[in-house]
Amino acid sequence: MVTEGPLPDEVTDLSSGYRRVPAGKIVNAVTWMEARAPVPGLAQPLAMTRITKPDSAAYRTIFLEIGAPWLWDRAAEMSEAEITSHFADPRQHLYYGHDESGDHVGMVEFRVADGNEIEITYLGLFPALTGRGLGKRLMAGALDQAWRLGPGRIWLHTSSIDHHSVIGFYRACGFEPYAAGFEITDDPRIKGTLPRDAAPQIPLITTEWVPDAR
Repeated sequence: MVTEGPLPDEVTDLSSGYRRVPAGKIVNAVTWMEARAPVPGLAQPLAMTRITKPDSAAYRTIFLEIGAPWLWDRAAEMSEAEITSHFADPRQHLYYGHDESGDHVGMVEFRVADGNEIEITYLGLFPALTGRGLGKRLMAGALDQAWRLGPGRIWLHTSSIDHHSVIGFYRACGFEPYAAGFEITDDPRIKGTLPRDAAPQIPLITTEWVPDAR
């Protein structure tokens, strides 16, 4: 997940064709997805611990370790006071997922929004733990917590920055696409909120292309 917030206004004046954006910008193809009911027998949920007063430094470290490969940089932009204030809002939920050994394997954040809805804003495993089936168990744990609050729907959005299999993953977890769009953001590796070598699978373009330039 790249940003938080409701579905933006529709743009209707788009014409077909390629468009180039300035150096330092990233364009994400975004898909919004929603779940209206739990999926029976999704996976064995991980043990989930809600963190209501996270240590700011520890939270930032966890967030960036999990999210830097996907260019998450929100925590790098937040001060300690802003992190504290963010999670002091009871609508904001932060959970750490643990396996049977009690090891911390990932995190999820969701927000209880107006209109009896919940938005999952961030969900991820520590990079060394992917490919072990823990992702679906983390999602199962997150959804178990979220559905207990009685929302009419749970929604999220994902983008082309995320792993190539993420749409199939979310569909297996009960989410279906309902809207598509795009997002233009500043590259956090140029802003300085993430290191230059983060997310090498996403091209880093720092200077404008000039024909015949060497």
